[in-house]
Amino acid sequence: MILLDPRFYGDDMKAQSWAFYGSIKPRKIFIKRTKKQSTINYKEIVKRISLTPAVFHLSQRVNQIATKYAEQPIVPRGPALKPIMDRVRFMVADQLKIVDTHETIILTAAGSGAIAATVGSCVDNNGILVVVNDAYGQRQADFCQQLGITTFVYELEWGLKPELKVVERLINQHKVGTIGLVHGCTSVGLLNPVKEIGMLSHNLGVRLIVDGIASVFVEEMDINEWHIDSLICSTNKGLHSNPDLSFCLISKNYLEEMETRKNRLPYLDLFQTWQAQKQGSHPFTINIRALLEFEAALEDFIERGGLAGRIKLYQDRLAILRKGYKDLGLKTFIREGMAQQNIGTALYLPDGISYQSLATALANWDNGDNENYEIYSAQGKLSNVIFRIFNMGEYSLETYERFIKALGTCLRRLSS
Repeated sequence: MILLDPRFYGDDMKAQSWAFYGSIKPRKIFIKRTKKQSTINYKEIVKRISLTPAVFHLSQRVNQIATKYAEQPIVPRGPALKPIMDRVRFMVADQLKIVDTHETIILTAAGSGAIAATVGSCVDNNGILVVVNDAYGQRQADFCQQLGITTFVYELEWGLKPELKVVERLINQHKVGTIGLVHGCTSVGLLNPVKEIGMLSHNLGVRLIVDGIASVFVEEMDINEWHIDSLICSTNKGLHSNPDLSFCLISKNYLEEMETRKNRLPYLDLFQTWQAQKQGSHPFTINIRALLEFEAALEDFIERGGLAGRIKLYQDRLAILRKGYKDLGLKTFIREGMAQQNIGTALYLPDGISYQSLATALANWDNGDNENYEIYSAQGKLSNVIFRIFNMGEYSLETYERFIKALGTCLRRLSS
């Protein structure tokens, strides 16, 4: 983002400004303006490499949608919406092999909106047991409680593997109709055992809601074999689109139950939204520009080999990064029985080095290669213990090699 300070503007329409980004040191940008045109000559262009799960560089195929849409916007309630909606909903179901079993319901909301929509629409009056072993499990439990849903929490130390016997005992004890948990625990970089819990929920006859925001399109997952009744998803993360839309995958027999259930949230009523979308419409105003970006990201995903191709891409990146972490003496945050995510790694902060100092050093990195780097802090209870580095978006393998060198230099400087 370029912030132009008007204090620098002169009467001759020439300006000298600065680019600021948080704690990143300013770099001069020279701007020349005339009455007929404005041109910006960048004396120095620095690319921010986002090693975060929030936003990152996307493919040209996705990026060009905004320009095309600006030239020719599409009316949300016009006839052009239906073919787009139908294509996107089919591509999602086809790629995840759920065409016959689940419906795709798209929301103009980020991932947290999909969490609220799912628990608000799906959980019956028997209540829910939520497994909380990371920040996003806690968010799911908080949303349930805020909506007045009868909520029981199986709380563990962050990152610890939930015990099946405890899950079974709590389900039987509280007689809940639903269990909820997160698959990709982004706050700790680990994966919950959804397959095993899915089998247990199926055997006990309770519904399973899974937050798959950080794992759909980037982790191995069999929605039907794992008995997932509702999967919460986002268009960014593994799919590499913008975080403007989210979507929920709801089993068709679950939707039948929801028809007679009173929804707890206006605007985020999944049954109402599905009724409209299966006709190619939407009950409210949907972000069609983001829907087209969603479609472009799906096309890109398919052309690059689908799930197998995306996983290989991430594994190739992780091979560079995790070897680099080990060589630098960084300790990985892992827990017994919990697999690591493909999208990133949680690392312990070295003794004597704070997250802020390390993040600032990397954000100010200036080695003549016109790149600097943004990493991610930990959340909640672990914020002073670990930090996180993600490997998402449109970056070359060489980018990650350069990052490891920059990380090593910054660590040595901060330790001296």
